[in-house]
Amino acid sequence: MSFAQLAPEPQMADIPLMQDSTTNQPMKMDFSIPLTGISDPGILFSHFSKRPLLIYYFSPKCPHCQRHFPEMQDLMKEYEKDGLTGIAIGLGGGIKKNDIRLFIDQFHAVIPVFQDANGKFGPVYGTGYIPVVYLVQKDGTFYRYETLNEANMNHMRATLNKMFKK
Repeated sequence: MSFAQLAPEPQMADIPLMQDSTTNQPMKMDFSIPLTGISDPGILFSHFSKRPLLIYYFSPKCPHCQRHFPEMQDLMKEYEKDGLTGIAIGLGGGIKKNDIRLFIDQFHAVIPVFQDANGKFGPVYGTGYIPVVYLVQKDGTFYRYETLNEANMNHMRATLNKMFKK
């Protein structure tokens, strides 16, 4: 028996598309939600509709968000050539724009970064926990990853590979 036969199968989470609780139909991302552009004040959230999109929802002061950001940005870059766009959305509330700018500098963010300054994104799509990653398909339906453990990351990669027929 070879070592490969002894290796356990990689864990894979079973993440369904987000459902609208009133219709039990797949939920669609609302690209009309007003977000404040931090890295590029002129860019609108609506610019990212109708394309595969990976959204990293975070707080600049959250240690888990800081730990996972480089990994998520690398994943975004890896699939960029296939047509994936990646963005980050920082929390609103008591978070200052300057805190997000410091995060951008500290973690060398090269993706567009927004802030949910009006608190409209989080209540609709959030869970109260951060970071959260949303994988949005061209039709606007999406998956929500509430933890970035191995099983969820494997699901995300498998879904990206399926989206881009890899």
